[in-house]
Amino acid sequence: MPVEARQLDSGVAVVTITGRMAMGGDTERLDAAVKSLLQKDQKKFVLDITALDYADSSGIGMLVSCLTNVRKAGGELALAGANPRIKRILAMTGVDTMMPMFDTLAAATT
Repeated sequence: MPVEARQLDSGVAVVTITGRMAMGGDTERLDAAVKSLLQKDQKKFVLDITALDYADSSGIGMLVSCLTNVRKAGGELALAGANPRIKRILAMTGVDTMMPMFDTLAAATT
């Protein structure tokens, strides 16, 4: 699962997650990317999951962990681009009620 972070001119950090987010190195890469940005005093995050095909329970747990870390640092985190399968998993676990979710990255960053 590649994780790519970039800064938009608006000051929002976009962390793009593609492929599968499952137990092991996949979730650790996401955690490391978010923590690195927090150390640079980043406050606004959007996780772009448009190209995320699959997430297991540890992947969902890592999304919640990222949200917790960002909020502890006084920041905000949103999700963008979840496909129907990922939306269903987020709804079943209640994660969809914990953070703002947007259909597109453009909607999340405006």
